[in-house]
Amino acid sequence: MADFVSRRRLGRVLLAASLWMGASAGTPAWAATGLEGVWRMAQPSQSLQPVNGPIPFTDEGRKQYEQNKQLQSKHQFDDYDITLSRCSTPGTPRLMLTPGRFRIWQRFGVYTFDFEWNRALRQINASTLPTRPDPMGQKLVPKMTGESKGHWEGDTLVAVTSNLSERTLLDDLVPHTGDLKVTEHIRLLDHDTLEDRITIEDRAYFTRPWDAVITYKRQPDVLFAEDVCLDRHDAKQPAFSKP
Repeated sequence: MADFVSRRRLGRVLLAASLWMGASAGTPAWAATGLEGVWRMAQPSQSLQPVNGPIPFTDEGRKQYEQNKQLQSKHQFDDYDITLSRCSTPGTPRLMLTPGRFRIWQRFGVYTFDFEWNRALRQINASTLPTRPDPMGQKLVPKMTGESKGHWEGDTLVAVTSNLSERTLLDDLVPHTGDLKVTEHIRLLDHDTLEDRITIEDRAYFTRPWDAVITYKRQPDVLFAEDVCLDRHDAKQPAFSKP
């Protein structure tokens, strides 16, 4: 009995520490914990829609985009989109466009996005704890979801993602280079509505930074069903489920 009580006390201490870390550096406690839960896109879409005007491609960016469109029309997915052809992780911000649900939870200032699709994961590190320096002094291997560092500005979680692999896409067609920088402003509009304002910066492919906004609605907190992309391939089904 004493061991059980001790474990319960330890659990309360860890939970309190987790909430404190999430609410540190001026973060409202309700904002740090309010993001937690299950979410799904309010209006499913495979494409990022710029807030103002068309995507501001450079000549090189438009050339690559048009090439992707041609490859898509020929169903040559492996030549431009290994997410569809090999079930590779879609990357950032495309993961935020998956039609299934995702769960947000945070521990000690690290926000984990757990996706129903293919059990994909991404993390935003908003912890104030010091990080271990890169022993090589540089980023040698780009990552499919990149590296996301976050901080709070009032009630908004600001996440900056870089070091993304060029083999990912911004959505189902839009390309980027290894110099891509993705800045997200994630906030609650109300208890059941989450907004992600995404700013894209990549000088090689875009003439200026551009924004897109995705909104999500809170879902019942239930267990996710299996949604394995390779199983879909074996069954000759699309990589993503229909919304």
